[in-house]
Amino acid sequence: MDTGFLSLNTDQDIVKSGLHWLLGAPNITQMASLQRFGVRTAGWVGCVAVTVALAACGSAVSSTAPSAPPRSQPETATPTTAGAASVPSVAPAISVADEPWRIIPLDGDLAEVVFALGQGGDVVATDISATYPPEADALPEIGYQRALAAEPIAEFEPTLALATDIAGPPEVLDELERLGIDVVMIPTESSPQGPGDKIRAVAAALDISEVGEQLAADVDAAIDAAIERARNAPSAPRIGVLYLRGENVQLLFGTGTGVHWMIEAVGGVDIADELGVADTAPINAEALVVAAPDVLIVTERGLESVGGIDGLLKISGIAATPAGEQRRVLVYDDQLLLGNGPRTAELLQQLITDLYRGAI
Repeated sequence: MDTGFLSLNTDQDIVKSGLHWLLGAPNITQMASLQRFGVRTAGWVGCVAVTVALAACGSAVSSTAPSAPPRSQPETATPTTAGAASVPSVAPAISVADEPWRIIPLDGDLAEVVFALGQGGDVVATDISATYPPEADALPEIGYQRALAAEPIAEFEPTLALATDIAGPPEVLDELERLGIDVVMIPTESSPQGPGDKIRAVAAALDISEVGEQLAADVDAAIDAAIERARNAPSAPRIGVLYLRGENVQLLFGTGTGVHWMIEAVGGVDIADELGVADTAPINAEALVVAAPDVLIVTERGLESVGGIDGLLKISGIAATPAGEQRRVLVYDDQLLLGNGPRTAELLQQLITDLYRGAI
């Protein structure tokens, strides 16, 4: 059936780290280990260069001389003078713990994960989508994850930027790495395992995998409990999830987005599946009426941007759906609904309560 929906691909290509050419595309855990011993990509490459130089001059270095301890890199890398013959003296060893991270999560849900892992004190700025916890919301902002610029980020002198595949544009992430800022890409799988795996990846990047595994296991268990509760659902409501930003941006979320698996997990039917919407598509009045959603789900900011429930019902086609006729619109915090983060199980439990009106 031709529904009139056009799929819009909003994902950016995942930006590869500058370390990939050297190490053969290491995984998240390998990258995290390299970052803790060199902090900067440039610092690691410098260590390799010095090691090669020393090996080539083996007879000139005493075999009894102690090896130099690792040291952290300066905030700004100093260019090496061409043709320099001497090797700089090595500063005293500095413990990693003596130099805390300077973290900028380029995504609100990543900021929430960092705080949930107990590392919020190392976050120096966030993007505008970070609204939870309140401590993250209160931090300086560097722009929006889909439209970043290098200068506002670099001003905070971060040592680590955490990003998902929607962060961009790609050339900005490349520029951050050229400035000596490590950029670690965090996977965002749209599945019940996605929130836990995201937590594990962030924890690995911060070299606190054990802490991350404990939190992720708790989140996994809570999600499983919510899904088990939904198995007792008395019906299978038809649900549409809308992304609204005033009159200009009015979209239906599709099956490839992070909300799809949650609709299925709580026993609902995602109308985007029947309409063939994979990512997002503009709301089409005729297609929406045919899909006949029993419930519409929106974010708080989105509903506010169109003038509340009354404004939502003025959008073409919505008032003629069962959800519109009964004013069955469920409203949730933006980051809670779209983040797929540590509070995902809490959202699922609330969805079950709201959809089935306390019947289970």
